[in-house]
Parts: sequence; structure tokens; C-alpha cells
Amino acid sequence: MKGTSITAWGVYSVWHRHARVYQKTWLFNSLPPLSEPLIYLVAFGYGLTPLVGEVLYAGQTVSYLKFIAPAMIAIGVLSQSFFEGAYGSFIRLSFQKTWQALLTAPLSFTEVFLGDWLWASTKGMIAGILTGIVAVLWGLYSGWHLLVSLPLIFLGSLLFGAMGLLTAGAVRTIDQMNAPVFLLILPMFTLCGTYFPRNTLPPLLGKVASVLPLSSLVDLLRWPLGLPNFWPIELIWLLLLIGAFAVLAWRQIYPQLFQ
Repeated sequence: MKGTSITAWGVYSVWHRHARVYQKTWLFNSLPPLSEPLIYLVAFGYGLTPLVGEVLYAGQTVSYLKFIAPAMIAIGVLSQSFFEGAYGSFIRLSFQKTWQALLTAPLSFTEVFLGDWLWASTKGMIAGILTGIVAVLWGLYSGWHLLVSLPLIFLGSLLFGAMGLLTAGAVRTIDQMNAPVFLLILPMFTLCGTYFPRNTLPPLLGKVASVLPLSSLVDLLRWPLGLPNFWPIELIWLLLLIGAFAVLAWRQIYPQLFQ
């Protein structure tokens, strides 16, 4: 079916197929989202806390470990959802031909697209929640704060999953993935207020970094420490980006299958 018809069962079928594949290697697949934040928290937390001590954020002084903990949640969401959407979807689309095989079933392209997108978002959710649990056990984030932050983690997973799918649809070889990774993802890792407040950057660079989507997610996840006055704009910005990247990804992938 080439149409845009959508059923919940069709989307779930695609998502469930990816989840079953994931379950076969769940132990190895759970290592990156769990070990990555631990390494970052230990390396930057214990390595830089003696040097930095405390950070001034939202008008109050907080410990450096509490400052970076929400950012580690955001980084876990970004890395897992984007790379699953980019590399995972590209491999299923161009090498394994999984999309083509799914379309031989009574599924529409939109159902396959949404199922793949939701699976990339699920990987981001898993990473964000596991990182949040580590932060809670460490005493850097309360369980209540993590529970309230789940919708934000979901929005971030949708956004970066859509960015990954757009990448999968835009590139033609796996080597071309290096362009968005090194020109967009890595700068977001380092410049979006993850390891230091953005107001320490040069003014122009700080403004550029504030527009990048990870900045908004990091700011919103730091709500227990205080929200910036413009936080509603950041939330709207995330929602707009989710819609824009999803539409662009849909339009990039569709012609590859139906030309």
C-alpha cells in the first residue's frame, strides 16, 4: 500500500518488529545508554568538580555534578534516538531492505515511517530513563523530578529520532553520515550548555548554540534548578522542530521507495 492511511495496529506492528530484534541482543544494546552517562558523570563530575566546585545557574549556586546531571539525560536521549534513526534506519532502508519488505505486507508507507520513528524515539526514551535512574541513585535528581521530566524526555526522543530519519533519507552512503554527526551532533554535545553555562561563550556563539535543539532540552530538563524566563518559547521551539524534521524526513525517504 503506497497511501498515507494510518492504523494504530500498523504502526505498532512495525515498532514491535524492531523491538523483537532488539530483545535478542538486549544485554549488549543496554550497555551504551547505561555506561555512557556513567563515564561522563565520573569523568566530568569527579574530574572537574574539584576544579569548578559550584556553578551559578538561574541565579543560584549549584554543585557541578547537579548541573551536568540533567544534561547527561539529554545527551543520552540525543545519542540513542539520533543514531538509531540515522544509522539504524539507513541500514534497514538501504542494506537490509527492511522497509521494502514491510511494504509488501498490508502496511502503508506512513505506518512504516511512524513505526521506525517511534522505535528510534523508544531507544532515546530508554537511554534517558536509564540515565535518569543513575542520576536519582547518585542523589543528583529526585525520583519525582524524573517522573515529571518523562514528557520532556519523550519530546526530545521524538525530535532527535526525526533528525536521524532525515539524515537516513538524505545521505546516499554511510560515510556521508559524518557530515551531520561532526557538523551538528558533536557541536550540540559540547556547546549547548551541557558541561558549562552557555553564557560563558562569546555572545555570537552563545546565540547560535541557544538555537540548537539540545539547548532547549537541556534547559527544560534543568527545571528543578530553575527555568529561564523564555522557557515557553523553548518548548514551542521543540514542538515546531519535531514537526518540521518529521515532515522533511518523510519527504526524503518516500521517493526512494516509490520512484
